[in-house]
Amino acid sequence: MSNSINKREIIFDIIAFCITIIVVIIFDWQVRDVIWSLWTSSLCVGYAFIVTLIISSIYFANSTERLQNTVGGVFLLAFFTFHFGMFHFVHSVFLNGFFPLIQKSNKFPNFFVTIITALKSYWPFVLTTFVSRFSDFQFNKGNLLESKDMIMKPYVNVVRMHLLIFVFAGLYALRIAHFAIYPVLFTYFLPWKKLLQHYKYYLKQRSN
Repeated sequence: MSNSINKREIIFDIIAFCITIIVVIIFDWQVRDVIWSLWTSSLCVGYAFIVTLIISSIYFANSTERLQNTVGGVFLLAFFTFHFGMFHFVHSVFLNGFFPLIQKSNKFPNFFVTIITALKSYWPFVLTTFVSRFSDFQFNKGNLLESKDMIMKPYVNVVRMHLLIFVFAGLYALRIAHFAIYPVLFTYFLPWKKLLQHYKYYLKQRSN
């Protein structure tokens, strides 16, 4: 059963990866486009994950825990909206300075205008990211709000996004970012770890 789930996750990841590459080729995305698409995906998928987590915690809770999970979920959503949103806002200010998405001015760029502009341009990337993260949204019963791993998962993706942005920024400074887009996407987005685990499982099954 677990192996079939792994296969399904791998298939979703590969489909999302292929669509990502196709989108990059068709729209001739440059470094700026890839970086802003990563930012948009991190914000949208991360926020959707927390909202789904809270709703699932309330739905799966028994009658005695439902009120507690509802109150806890409201506080978590308020904290996450401020903390996660502020993190991406500050990040967007720096990104807009180096890779302008909206017109520059003496003031900070409007956060909501930035989100809308980014979504209009990079919604295909956000959609493929949702597909590749599909397994993350399959919650089981239990008090999910007590799981620190669950709550921290969006931040893990933020760290991954940051690392890739730093890679692209360095390559951009060296004026080779355009040539490195596809190798970096292959390295970063193709589910190498899951493919390796599946291959090890396959070899183990053959040896038995």
